[in-house]
Amino acid sequence: MGIIMIAEKAYAKINLTLSVGEKREDGYHEIDSVMHSISLCDEVTLTEAGGISLSIKEGLAPGGKANLMWEAAELFFRETGFSGGVHMELVKQIPSEAGMGGGSSDAAAVLRGLNRMTGQRLSLAALADMGARLGADVPFCVAGGCRRCEGIGEKLTPLAGWAGLPVVIVRPGVSISTGKAYGLLDVCPRRRAGTAESCIEALKNKDRAVLLASLSNDFEDVLFKAEPVLGETFSYLSSLCKKAMMTGSGSAFFLMAGNEVQQRKLAAKIKEERPQWYVGTAETIL
Repeated sequence: MGIIMIAEKAYAKINLTLSVGEKREDGYHEIDSVMHSISLCDEVTLTEAGGISLSIKEGLAPGGKANLMWEAAELFFRETGFSGGVHMELVKQIPSEAGMGGGSSDAAAVLRGLNRMTGQRLSLAALADMGARLGADVPFCVAGGCRRCEGIGEKLTPLAGWAGLPVVIVRPGVSISTGKAYGLLDVCPRRRAGTAESCIEALKNKDRAVLLASLSNDFEDVLFKAEPVLGETFSYLSSLCKKAMMTGSGSAFFLMAGNEVQQRKLAAKIKEERPQWYVGTAETIL
């Protein structure tokens, strides 16, 4: 019997809505977010091995134990009692520190891939529960599609979703740590009203106007003031498209294009006018 090799795609996510509650005693924050997978993805390849190892084949990502993929592999082996190891290869295409769940999705891909490689047959729900110990976005990234994420991200409710919506992804040359973003939010006296319910209805009814009106992100108000580059990016993108939104705690934005022609034109214009930025195209997937 030959060595088993498993390939997994690690899809990025965007937050259509993101409401953040008060800080809990354990240091985490309650959230209420409608998340949607998009076609932009990293590629993760797992090969049976004697121990755990990781190589970054393309793109930029932490190496060794600093990468959440390594922690995911250790957790899986520890929880299942599997005594083998794995060599992990990563082709990185999702921008880092962008609020798109790139590192979380890579870790989720490791959990799914190891589940297949070892024949454990754990359910997605069980893998998502395991992933919650790695990070707030990992449970969603394990399951993917479109879901309402509550609690600290571990409470997932499947939603109808809307596949095929063209988006343009833009990341200016600034990084925002998740810890800093939440810290700024903690001293903000006010939050926006949550829009998850209207977003869910819009997705269910395929109502584009209501969907655009329901897009929201609590982090925008504080981060645009603290990081002027983000505020300037938002103003620039809003001048090009009816709706531009920051995803997660930043620093990437997504623009909801009306169709693929507009999507290509927007991407080309931004690339020309802001050549130092990351600009990519994708579509929502289920």
